[in-house]
Amino acid sequence: MKRFVVCLVGAGLLISGCKSRDRGTEWGTYQEPTVPQALPEAAGLSELNVLWRRNLGAGAEDGYALLEPAYGGDGIYAASRSGRVFKLAPEDGSIRWQRDLGAEIFSGVGVHGQVEVAVVALDDGTLMALDTGTGETLWEAALGRQISAVPVVGSERVIARTADGLVVGLDAGAGDTVWSFQREVPGLSVHGDSPPLISGDAVFVGLANGKLLANSVVTGREYWETEVSLATGRNELERLTDSDTAPLVSATTLYTATYQGHVAALQLRDAALKWKARVSSRLPMSIGGGRLLVTSELGEVVALDAESGDLLWTQEGFRGHGMSRPLVIGGRVIVGDARGNIYSLDSGDGALLEKRSVVNGAVVALVPGPGQFAVLSSTGRLSVLSLRTAQN
Repeated sequence: MKRFVVCLVGAGLLISGCKSRDRGTEWGTYQEPTVPQALPEAAGLSELNVLWRRNLGAGAEDGYALLEPAYGGDGIYAASRSGRVFKLAPEDGSIRWQRDLGAEIFSGVGVHGQVEVAVVALDDGTLMALDTGTGETLWEAALGRQISAVPVVGSERVIARTADGLVVGLDAGAGDTVWSFQREVPGLSVHGDSPPLISGDAVFVGLANGKLLANSVVTGREYWETEVSLATGRNELERLTDSDTAPLVSATTLYTATYQGHVAALQLRDAALKWKARVSSRLPMSIGGGRLLVTSELGEVVALDAESGDLLWTQEGFRGHGMSRPLVIGGRVIVGDARGNIYSLDSGDGALLEKRSVVNGAVVALVPGPGQFAVLSSTGRLSVLSLRTAQN
């Protein structure tokens, strides 16, 4: 069965044909499917501090790609669409090593603090594992299928998933396939899949049909499967329930979300439902100070009580501005938009504290690091910021 996709471009949603190489108007469109709201007035604080900036080269505007920097050990790892992989010093952005793989990179970078492996996926479905100390190639694994999420690196396994529903666990040291399973995908789904989450001895995978799986990360054996969101609606587009949001674990609770569905909190052990909230999202969530922060499909930033699911506040002024995932840092909520701006919100009530122009192009990745956070734009610009607050 042919699979059709709803393209998610940069920080926004685009319902049209997906072009992997066309730099036309599709790839320059970053907006949610709603009329942009008037942004609220900022309180005038000046807490966002740009530590350094670097141009990585071609970004997601040169063709749809899942590029995301990652903190691991003593470096920040980042990739360009054109095939370059970098290890950068977190303190000043100096290049510790760089590699040109000679082929376009579709997704990455996946790293793990205790494993000296950085993994990216090429357009042809090949996984490339690089030594985090030197950048030299450790292994290659040719899956021969389109990779649909950033590869996830664990202490023993690298987990990859493909657009046709295959999930693969590879030996982190050698790249050999240890286990795999495949699930049928709907005929219409959101472009891209949620990256798996490794927590303890389990790997959690959200599916395009709104289901969530827990499997052994070592053997691939299934622990449980649950349905987070039921498909409803009069046509296939209205029934989209893709679990495109990366699962999130805090203590004994697993949080997940679906597009045109719900945010849900589950017991980690057996998937028993703790609560559901009617919020549709496709972006990673964050948790801090007892609050679960979610960016809705329309761009609103929503704070839910992490224990009960009760709505605490909604910042509606961001509707239609192509917002990124939220981060919770030092009593602030940090979020980016489609024009390269970074915003700081009060985590208690969602009030806008500061707005700052940081990168050219849409903010496509916002990644927390030790005492700082990284911002990657659709044009391949990487900036690293810190936050000056009384809590830091």
